[in-house]
Amino acid sequence: MTFIENAEQVARGAMREISPDLVDKFVSLIRFLSLHPDAASALRGKFAPLIGTEEYVRRQARAFSQARNPRAPKPSATVPDEMVSVILVSYFGIESADVDRIKKEHLLSMNAENMVGDLLERYLASVLEPEGWIWCSGAVVKAVDFIKPPVSTGSGWRLLQVKNRDNSENSSSSAIRTGTNIEKWFRSFSKTGSLNWDAFPDATLKTILSENEFRSFVRKHFFQLKALKK
Repeated sequence: MTFIENAEQVARGAMREISPDLVDKFVSLIRFLSLHPDAASALRGKFAPLIGTEEYVRRQARAFSQARNPRAPKPSATVPDEMVSVILVSYFGIESADVDRIKKEHLLSMNAENMVGDLLERYLASVLEPEGWIWCSGAVVKAVDFIKPPVSTGSGWRLLQVKNRDNSENSSSSAIRTGTNIEKWFRSFSKTGSLNWDAFPDATLKTILSENEFRSFVRKHFFQLKALKK
């Protein structure tokens, strides 16, 4: 599995047509994948192009750019099981008149929780990218959310996987990271709710990152989304 020789040139041209401001970031990412093709995520679909081909690079350019577009919570299409109502009333003592409201709020809560990981990456990108890191938006790199090119001769690429909680990594993601130099960081501890910003692996940036700044970022993100709907 190898990348075409002119992969960086293709990457530059493809991204220039899509999002000119992302050209340098995407070219650096493709440079990394050309050196480490085993880290490249495969595209889905029966007729998806093979890793390393020109069409693969072009498709990943679109994915890299589109994944950075503002994202709003999507209303759940799931219909709650009516047996949930029976349990809420008969065991937990919930008033029948409150059941529908509680089930609706539960769905909204789950939708919001599902968005936290994406928002965390966006917040980190807003701080990390000006400092030389690259957000691997679009899941272009296996089990890696951010990369940082070598900053000096003899230094290597830094790879970082981020999770919202210490228990949010699935077994397949963990297996991919085993035996690699991928660093891992999570925002919070699931059993205590304690925060983990002080353990962020970049010594300089961990003095800038904080829960308060994350909250401000999220509020601004949704304020802007709601403004666009008006």
